[in-house]
Amino acid sequence: MTRTGRALLVGGIAVFAAAVLGLVLSGHTALRYSADHDGARSLWQLWTPVAVGLLVAVLLAPKKPAADPFAGTEPRKLTVQAWSLAALGAAFAVGYYLSPRGDLWFLGLKLALLLAIPLAVGATWREWSTVDLRGRWLRPLLVVTVYIGLLSVLTPWSGAAVPLSVIAVVFLVNAALEEIFYRFWLQTRLESLYGRWPAIVVSALVWAAWHAAIQGGAGLPLDLASVVANQGVTGLLLGYLWSRHRNPWLLLLAHGLLNAPPAMLVALF
Repeated sequence: MTRTGRALLVGGIAVFAAAVLGLVLSGHTALRYSADHDGARSLWQLWTPVAVGLLVAVLLAPKKPAADPFAGTEPRKLTVQAWSLAALGAAFAVGYYLSPRGDLWFLGLKLALLLAIPLAVGATWREWSTVDLRGRWLRPLLVVTVYIGLLSVLTPWSGAAVPLSVIAVVFLVNAALEEIFYRFWLQTRLESLYGRWPAIVVSALVWAAWHAAIQGGAGLPLDLASVVANQGVTGLLLGYLWSRHRNPWLLLLAHGLLNAPPAMLVALF
């Protein structure tokens, strides 16, 4: 791990610690876990599935490191790409928080900042040509099953049935686009530059930040602390799965089930 990597890791851990401390001191330890309603869950309910999922993921991690698509890439070029992507992620979080909200603003900002601009500057699917999916299915699938299973028990879904067409659109706009941007594009570049955990922590925080616009309401400081303690912690597990297994399909499955849990899917039939 480089000196910059260590600084990023320490700084990221400090952000997580400050968020949790702020929530505890202010008494806001029950966090919203969905933008669809005001239901809240305690920190232990939200963290237990992640902690168990991470433990299982570490125990089942492959001995052979996952391929680095950017091995041999000129560091300066990669640094510009990585931090440009991080800036776009931050711009999306700030832009949506300050916007009038609404579906059109959300979709427009997201497609422009997280898809159109990265594609225009060369963050394409070609970089995944070195990813080898053979033998990287069973272990991460078990991790996802344990995580989603515990999450479903501790934070059960409550709400009306959602049409399949809506679930499909949400999957493409949220799960697919977010995993492509925050994990496939951003985290992988940061990982090549600074190491696994600095990249996971930074990408998790950038990903968590935009959720303040849809799960907030208590003021910016507490809104940010809440999403760091919720989505930020979830991002650690998603990032670790990507780092160790490089299986995009199972990552999309995990994120998709976060947005449309099994109980919601069962309610369709």
